[in-house]
Amino acid sequence: EWQRAWKLHRWLMKPLHLLDGCRPKDSKLALACLWWKAIAGNDKSSPVHDYSLSYDLLPPVTRWIVSSRVCRLYPRLHHANVEIRTAYLDKALTNVINKIMEEHNTATSSTATTTMQEQKRKKKIRLVIMGGGYDTRSIKLLEQSLLMQSGDNDDATTTTSTRYNRLQKRHNRSQRRRRWYHRLLQRSNNRNADVDDPTTISTTTIGSPLFFNITSTNYNLEAYELDLPEVVTAKRKLLSQRLFRRRPWLLQHTKRRVAKKLGGGKDDDDGQEDQAQGCDDDYPILMEANFNDLNVTRKVLEGILLNDNNDVVSKSRSQDDDDVMNIVLFEGVMIYLDEGIPHALLELCSQVLRKSSQQQQQQLDDDTANNNSTSSNSSTTTTTVGYLCFADRLENIPGGDIDAAHVEMESTGWELVDFLSKPGLARHMGVARVVVE
Repeated sequence: EWQRAWKLHRWLMKPLHLLDGCRPKDSKLALACLWWKAIAGNDKSSPVHDYSLSYDLLPPVTRWIVSSRVCRLYPRLHHANVEIRTAYLDKALTNVINKIMEEHNTATSSTATTTMQEQKRKKKIRLVIMGGGYDTRSIKLLEQSLLMQSGDNDDATTTTSTRYNRLQKRHNRSQRRRRWYHRLLQRSNNRNADVDDPTTISTTTIGSPLFFNITSTNYNLEAYELDLPEVVTAKRKLLSQRLFRRRPWLLQHTKRRVAKKLGGGKDDDDGQEDQAQGCDDDYPILMEANFNDLNVTRKVLEGILLNDNNDVVSKSRSQDDDDVMNIVLFEGVMIYLDEGIPHALLELCSQVLRKSSQQQQQQLDDDTANNNSTSSNSSTTTTTVGYLCFADRLENIPGGDIDAAHVEMESTGWELVDFLSKPGLARHMGVARVVVE
């Protein structure tokens, strides 16, 4: 059944996109994954229900075959496997953000000399998605975070579109209709959760749309998505010509100019275009990268993580921005890389994160010395400088051996926090972090 479904789906890609004006390329099954995620995203009982976000990237005529009324008729084969890793990554990302914000709020409130400006200072969270394909996770994180923020900010409430209000009502209805065994399992997990261990990031709790569980809104989002040139070009076209037309309220918050090339001029700073609540202007930023070329990949990552450190430091002293915490995410991309590249790529990411932390700390120390002031960051024996969320096939880990996973992650500079395995090619799922003394 699996092989027949696989062949049938691959054959259907051409007729499904025959009248598609965008005609995105099915690079490394990226297009097939979009259809699989649309099936799960339209299922209201699924933990990855996304209010038809992935569905809105599909062509207008043929997408009805995965609509909300039809999606439950499909056997749980390939789309269910992708659903498992999507749910894990969404929950892992939610818990990592909650952990970052918990540490940020503790640091800004524990010092008696903390000023009101330091308490208002927002944490900047940068999400770097390696091989994102046509995935909508960064936009889903923004959209569902805005739903939560709309209840905390009067200005956001006045500018929130009526569509967001309808989405909130749908969310409330789905909460009431949630199946009884989901509620029972969630209560059991909540009772058994170990909340005292600061290094534990639980990813087993079943909940409603997962990004609704983010507990703090005092952060700014920045998202980068790296992929092959043909995928980046196709996704820009899908976002500008399809997603933002079907969900125009997102433009009010992203201020995105999809047709404008990266590196071009920015809009005039005349005060007419305010920055979105919880989001930087270009969101997400799509960048071209071939991960089999490690030198090019290193340059792209360093351009993202290192070049804006001067701006971060200058803003952190004068405005309401705090330092940056980076989250690197892999989903189903290492299985297509050359031998030896996945191991080297993990090592490369940890090295660039450490270099970024050292550069940022040095600039903060210099800025503190020049201003004869003390740093607001509390000193600890170890500091987390970045997180990794992955659902992929890592090298040197036969099957789902957790001991081999620890060895592999330590050899590439990461400390493994959580690890699970599942069937399929992208069988390894986990969370790791980079820690410095």
